Amino acid sequence: MLFFFHRDDDWSDDESDSDLDNMHEHDEYSHSEIINRCNFGSRHLINARLSSQTCLQHQADSSVHDATTQCLHSKDIDGDHGSEETIKTFPTMLKLISGTLVGGVKYSDLYIDSDEDEDTSLTSSFVNESDKEHGKKKKDRKIPTLPKIARKVARLEKTQLDEKQYIAYEMIACTFLLGLLNDGNDKNTKLGAYLQQSMEIAATADVNDVIKKLKARGGHDQLLMFLTGPAGSGKSTAMKVAQQFCYEFCIAVGVMWSDKTFIFTAYTGSAASLFGGVTISKAAFLNQRKQLSIDDRNEWQDVRIVVIDEVSFMSDTILKTLDRKLKEIKNRSQPFGGFTIIFAGDFRQLEPIGAKDTELLFSSLSSQHWENCINAVIILNNEHCFKEDPKYGQMLKRMWSGDLTKDDQMRINSRVIGTSGLELPPEFEGK
Repeated sequence: MLFFFHRDDDWSDDESDSDLDNMHEHDEYSHSEIINRCNFGSRHLINARLSSQTCLQHQADSSVHDATTQCLHSKDIDGDHGSEETIKTFPTMLKLISGTLVGGVKYSDLYIDSDEDEDTSLTSSFVNESDKEHGKKKKDRKIPTLPKIARKVARLEKTQLDEKQYIAYEMIACTFLLGLLNDGNDKNTKLGAYLQQSMEIAATADVNDVIKKLKARGGHDQLLMFLTGPAGSGKSTAMKVAQQFCYEFCIAVGVMWSDKTFIFTAYTGSAASLFGGVTISKAAFLNQRKQLSIDDRNEWQDVRIVVIDEVSFMSDTILKTLDRKLKEIKNRSQPFGGFTIIFAGDFRQLEPIGAKDTELLFSSLSSQHWENCINAVIILNNEHCFKEDPKYGQMLKRMWSGDLTKDDQMRINSRVIGTSGLELPPEFEGK
């Protein structure tokens, strides 16, 4: 923290010289004693976080702001874009979260053309990098709703969620919102301490009503989901749309967002590299034998949702190590430290190399710790990646479920696989 010393006119040079002489009489002169001799107050404090376009003098003259948290703005509640009044209360955040649940349409009506004034200002990429980098909130940005974000992704990315994907998306998003609500209502958390600086307290009935709505749409205090399905069923897409919603909500209402708020990991390095993530072994220090340091724990202080892809390659021993490490990082009384985790993968693919039955997560001979902790399972079954070659996708789906027909086996044994899909000899065409 930087500060200015300010000397009043009535502090004469003689007094100053005298004070300096007296300083030599002490072996130690504390920082607080020096400050107490100056006319120093909160107006002299300078925020440690400076934007590239803000000078020190301009910031010193402005009011003091909390550098650890961004504020909520009243204009986001009802679309009054002319007001810049800052509101930093829990009731405000409660209203904003409740606003995201508006428009709970049936899935069959989700992608019907709507006359809503939807935000098309963002680029088509998941999580607009330029918007995130500058941390700017557009004046016309409105509070995102669950259906609106799903429709926007469908419009910009040409990717529609099927019904099971949408359920997974809602569960992850509502769990994220429930976490913000719980933290905001707890003065012992960083967000709660910030919001409860005001004397305005939300009615218990209002809080319970929003919690009830979030849980009715799949929200959990701690979600431990197993998201599975055959290749091409859309596991990654459902998680990325959920990430997009969480990001847009945080940006719209001014809640802190970082690269680790919604962290993507995988057990294998090749899988992690596909989406620019890291391995869970590196992220959670699974190979680190020494005790975790404060810096290690601080790397997880912004994490709210953890995605672990290719969980089928994880052994029972590694999973229990992950459980122990995350408990050491956050909460020892809850499984996996209380973090929300989305385990994604397919146990019908390759097993961990050299693993015994006692090490397989799905085996009855293992500790069954993972199976006992999971509180939600969604099995996707659509062939999103095989729209141009549906026969090939359906055959892989039958293979995944163990229902491979004799004709399928003949096709596999006699086919030539090209980059575009399945090519059959003439005698098998039409079968």
